[in-house]
Amino acid sequence: MLQSMTGFGRGEAMGEKCVVSVELRSVNNRYCDVIMRNNKGYMAWDEEIKKQIQKRLKRGKIFCNLHIEESKSNGDLSKLDSEAVKNYATLLGEIKKHAGIEEPIKLSHLLGNNNIFVQPSKDDIEELKKLAFEALEVAITELTGMRNGEGEKLSSDIVERVSDVQKRVDEIGQLSENNSSKQFEKLKQRVDELLRERIEPGKLDYELAVLSDKLDITEECVRLKSHIKQFLTYIEIDEPVGKRLDFLLQEMNRESNTIASKSNENGIAHIVVEMKNQIESMREQVQNVI
Repeated sequence: MLQSMTGFGRGEAMGEKCVVSVELRSVNNRYCDVIMRNNKGYMAWDEEIKKQIQKRLKRGKIFCNLHIEESKSNGDLSKLDSEAVKNYATLLGEIKKHAGIEEPIKLSHLLGNNNIFVQPSKDDIEELKKLAFEALEVAITELTGMRNGEGEKLSSDIVERVSDVQKRVDEIGQLSENNSSKQFEKLKQRVDELLRERIEPGKLDYELAVLSDKLDITEECVRLKSHIKQFLTYIEIDEPVGKRLDFLLQEMNRESNTIASKSNENGIAHIVVEMKNQIESMREQVQNVI
């Protein structure tokens, strides 16, 4: 079943010292691009989170917002190191003096250095990591559920459209069943009028047969039906198929253009226009399919 690339999911995990929440939002993208954001500067496992997201979500541009809120009853995980603040302020003063900078030292200058905070213990970091992945799992599950729901709606609409294309291919086949022989007779009659007794009848028949064959659209109809059959098969498999569906729709569009250029039947031309409209609509839709 198809799965959409767009979706949202949120997960939360609570520990003794903090609550960790993860929000995931995904939009269309050719590959799987993960953008990480968090409100703390001591997360050394961003890459692990990215890999887990890429492994589970496959495609899309995914924004991951991780938020850590410390419990007030247990104090902050990142406390200010007063001695480090003094030392850093002194260092900035010396830099100003040697560089001849007159600008006063601002709070933003001090806060830009993470070393002025007491770093969390190894146990605290491990607990944070555990909570982050628990929240991430919940968020991925929720986002995947939304993607599946959107994918089901897309699948229903796409199947309806491709079935309509199938119906129109059958109509074209019926209209063109005698098209080749009709064209042959029309061409022969016209050429006979122009070249009467100037060319051998056998050679004329051969040349007209070649030309008539070039106007035959049977092969294009057969290939279109084959593409449609494969398309419907891909829709039902449980794996990323968006790129393959897009390729098949490009091939369907190409065959439709060939039919339009070969046939001079007004009825067929009208059907091809309607068919191409459906194919174009499906191409837009599969851009959002994983």
